[in-house]
Amino acid sequence: MTDLATIQPAIARALAKRGYEKLTPVQEAVLAPELRDADLLVSAQTGSGKTVAFGISLAP
Repeated sequence: MTDLATIQPAIARALAKRGYEKLTPVQEAVLAPELRDADLLVSAQTGSGKTVAFGISLAP
């Protein structure tokens, strides 16, 4: 897992306030710089962080 320093600072602070300390593997994978502006179809176990990854990816 990767720490929150790799994402937008305002989003990282908001997530940290809610107890997030690190990105999950699925979040790390879909937020990789080389995938920016790509369309993705992600399938992963419930509770893996897909929804949070989607929200982070929409942040300016």
